[in-house]
Amino acid sequence: MNYIPVIKLRQEILQEAPIKFKKLNNVTNVVSYAQELIGDYDRETVIVFGLNTKMDINFISTVSVGSLNSTVVHPREVFKACIIRNCAQLIIAHNHPSGDVSPSAEDFRFTDRICEAGKLLGIEVTDHVIVSPTQYYSFVEKGHI
Repeated sequence: MNYIPVIKLRQEILQEAPIKFKKLNNVTNVVSYAQELIGDYDRETVIVFGLNTKMDINFISTVSVGSLNSTVVHPREVFKACIIRNCAQLIIAHNHPSGDVSPSAEDFRFTDRICEAGKLLGIEVTDHVIVSPTQYYSFVEKGHI
């Protein structure tokens, strides 16, 4: 007899972080969190802030850790926790270990791809920020989202 798995999705909280800001409704708050979490990492790291309809933080998740100057991220990793946690929107942040926060061509392609996937899933991508310990680049502020 053949069997197929019957699954039950459940959430497991790995840790709880102190809340610096309850809402991520401005780029200053996003950048502050992102710089604190990944700004000085020595490898490119992508995190996602999952948000409810009122821009309250539902969760923060690391979705990719790469090398000195690149990382691979697929939309399924970005949206997986957002779907499970019933998020209405998300913000992506990643660091540039070089300190130069200028987006690469790949950063633009990635942002476009994630925004398109978000439209299909009904989860709005409200910003994508690139951080270093002292600088940032916001795709929304620059008119790219």
